[in-house]
Amino acid sequence: MNTVNRIALLAALSLAGCTADYVKDGNAPVQLIIAALEPNPMASDVVISTGGVCPDFADVSVANRAKNLNISVPQVPQAIIVNRYEVTYYRSDGRANQGVDVPFFISGALTATVDAATSGTITIPIEVVRRQAKLEPPLLQLAPGGQALIVTMFAKITLYGQTIAGQAVTASGSMQLDMANFADSSTECAQPN
Repeated sequence: MNTVNRIALLAALSLAGCTADYVKDGNAPVQLIIAALEPNPMASDVVISTGGVCPDFADVSVANRAKNLNISVPQVPQAIIVNRYEVTYYRSDGRANQGVDVPFFISGALTATVDAATSGTITIPIEVVRRQAKLEPPLLQLAPGGQALIVTMFAKITLYGQTIAGQAVTASGSMQLDMANFADSSTECAQPN
């Protein structure tokens, strides 16, 4: 092998290692992206003024982008159907014992289609804190007569789906939750957007 061929081979091999991680994630030609979580931080009231318990929803802004930026025309098989989500909780102090330090993780089914596009997002409302979590430790201690005043933790939201062509995709994002028995005048639960 002559010197020119060796240099060309070495250059090709060095470029092979320069692939971005998002390109190697899964076998789909597109990536699902959580662009924003709102409100962030979220003020989660464990009990409203009437004594009722309400779930908390976040608006998750989602995008579907091609991994190959040279493809300018999105194709139908690249559309993503989001069909499931999970929410796990953690704290900055490292304490994450479910049912003691943080609520139990939750999962749920949903159906949302995210078309491949070069810009823009769609918004999917996700239940981040369920009613049941507010009736169990550690959130139960925040109710009237409880011991703690406020707890700050984080929720990691993971969306699962697949392209129309059947290739699996996932995306994750995190948000801050400030949980307490806030003074309020709410008489009914807010509805998701």
